Amino acid sequence: MAAGLAVSGFPAAAFRRISPSSPAPARALSPATTTSSRPPLSAYYRRTEVGLTAPQSCRPAATGTKSRAVALAASTRETSGLLIEYTQVEVVTQPGVALFDITPQIKALLAVLGATEGVVHVLSRHTTTAVVINEMEGRLVDDVRQFLPKLVPPGEPYLHNDIHLRDGPPDWPGGNAAWRAQEPVNAHSHLQAMLLGQSETVPVHQGELVLGTWQSVILVELDGTEGRVRTVGLQFMGRGRST
Repeated sequence: MAAGLAVSGFPAAAFRRISPSSPAPARALSPATTTSSRPPLSAYYRRTEVGLTAPQSCRPAATGTKSRAVALAASTRETSGLLIEYTQVEVVTQPGVALFDITPQIKALLAVLGATEGVVHVLSRHTTTAVVINEMEGRLVDDVRQFLPKLVPPGEPYLHNDIHLRDGPPDWPGGNAAWRAQEPVNAHSHLQAMLLGQSETVPVHQGELVLGTWQSVILVELDGTEGRVRTVGLQFMGRGRST
């Protein structure tokens, strides 16, 4: 499966594979040159991957699913003992409705920061994805994939899908005709995202996410296409070992 997020200068034991199976060593990437005792996270380009094998009824024909995440644009700020860190995780999704467990990336961020007490805000940065907390169990994943289209059927006459009556951005190359040609018919995906919600806030206590035994933080793709990249924002606010 895919490797966990790793940053040079921090113990490799803090990072685990994003997989329900056994942990594996992480690969460290060299940070940019810095003079501080703990380099700012903006000095790093951190790469990690997410893996999920879907239940048989929602797999592609040949193999299980695999997605990749890249942590980017990290920025750290310490103010009066308060540690504030923002980073983004990119997830390559799959067609239709798909669920991705991003809990391991959040835990990896806490390990990198040495976070002890605070909160993590998790935000989907798209209008057709959602963020939820629930159980990442294979058959339940399949239930979600089947239930959401029943809850908000894609074939209804939604006004948002009247693309010929809508105008694109004024500076779109090729004008309205070009914009309409690429605009998806996806009102149902927007409505599903509104029902599920697009953010979660999770407490952090003694360096650990305060989640129930079977809870995971899940990115829900509601309008997936092959190779589509989705971005999730993560922000920790609280105290770390050095604050």
